Amino acid sequence: MVAQRKSNPKRPVVGLYWRKLVFFAFVFSFISVGLSGIKIYKADIKKYIPSAQTSDLTINLNILADGSITIDGKKIKDRINTSGSKDELILPILDNIGTGYNSVHVLLTLPQNAVNSSTYDIKGIHGIETTNVSVISDNMLDYYASGVGPDSTLSVIVNMPKGTVNPPLIVRFYAGIASIKLNLWLIVAFGLPIMTLIFMVLFILYQGRRQKIDLPEEETDSPPMALPPAIAGVLYHQTVGPRELAATLIDLAQRGDIFIIDRERDFAFLKNRLDRRLLSYEKILLSKIFRNSVVSNRAEVEQRINNHLYSQKISHVTAGVYVLATRLGYFKANPQKVHLKYQIIGMGAFFAGIVGFFLSLLIFTNPPYILFFWAGMMVSGLIITLTAKNIPNRTVIGTETLSNWLAFRKYLSNPAKVAFSYDSQERFQKYLPYAIVLDCEVAWAKRFSEQNFILPAWYVCDQNGIGLQDFCLSLFPLVSYVARSLSSLREPGFE
Repeated sequence: MVAQRKSNPKRPVVGLYWRKLVFFAFVFSFISVGLSGIKIYKADIKKYIPSAQTSDLTINLNILADGSITIDGKKIKDRINTSGSKDELILPILDNIGTGYNSVHVLLTLPQNAVNSSTYDIKGIHGIETTNVSVISDNMLDYYASGVGPDSTLSVIVNMPKGTVNPPLIVRFYAGIASIKLNLWLIVAFGLPIMTLIFMVLFILYQGRRQKIDLPEEETDSPPMALPPAIAGVLYHQTVGPRELAATLIDLAQRGDIFIIDRERDFAFLKNRLDRRLLSYEKILLSKIFRNSVVSNRAEVEQRINNHLYSQKISHVTAGVYVLATRLGYFKANPQKVHLKYQIIGMGAFFAGIVGFFLSLLIFTNPPYILFFWAGMMVSGLIITLTAKNIPNRTVIGTETLSNWLAFRKYLSNPAKVAFSYDSQERFQKYLPYAIVLDCEVAWAKRFSEQNFILPAWYVCDQNGIGLQDFCLSLFPLVSYVARSLSSLREPGFE
């Protein structure tokens, strides 16, 4: 919100990044499980191979009419590849299984009498002495290897005429997807997020043109109406963020409801009185900070923050601001609900991408290039989710009111210095919350940089006679820190 405050090594950073860490840890664990599933899948064929120590091994390999494969009568996950010009099988039948054999016979039975029209081979590496393939009948081949070591890899290969097997429609569909070239999937993977981003930008610009805001030529030296700073902030930003919470805290202090106490290694909030003029969301915010006490120091505030993954009270604070701004006629519908609708679409696309990603790993024998498509969908979902909050939703009254507030913002950010007077000092304090929600608190403070600063009665600190710069370097990071920490407690679906 303003220049950095002097570093304080004992002031912890509570920005609640550990909650995000929990989320990404969950995602990482989910991905790890999926990857471990790939490893198990690749090694799955081992369980069909006898583990007993024998000198000779015979394996009955059977290709069924639908393209599925059995080993000694047990169906495995591998299937015939029908995506090319041939019906092809390349199957590592032994792969570092830890057992050696004098000889290995793999008796392969084809679904039709296709031996004479097929090509076949056997590949053996890592300690295999000899390999050979012989024809037993019109539909059976004998793949033979001798001197097979425990670390050996033995693969059988057969290329049958196209149409030898007739896989189900869904399998042919998967095979068609798997046959798509890498370059096309890469184009889709990068093109999908780019098109999504372009669409969202154009959609936001289109909505913005429909709700065109007239930029004022003249400035206004007072707020156009007596709105709470948070309402002016949501009208300007269309979201309730840390700035709206920080401005509300300073506004409550300026109105005499609380004191802000800042010490070198600590801070505290002191409740001054119970003001019946408080709005509902202001009461909820104060109840979150104070609970049943009149003083809440840094340790207590951080404890109430760290003890909750989410806070219903903070969610009600933001919801209260949205509801009030909508009731005043500034928005066509509650901005939170409008943005949530698009965020649900974005998160739906994101999780659909995750599901599709892992289903592809489970369904396909080898990780296919379609994984790039699912990755692109996940990125597109995140783009929709992150940009949804920028979709304009103001009414005609809202755009006209915002134009008046922009005229006031022009006054706050005017670089001309303000002449000293006691009234001007009071004006600085009174307009400070509005400057925060209108993103010009630094410019507003600079207008008073040549004055002898009078410390506000609601701000208490250890130092005596501090100037305006020290005041800003102390107050702004403090309320920003608390506001960001509280803002991060909002429940999912609340922005």
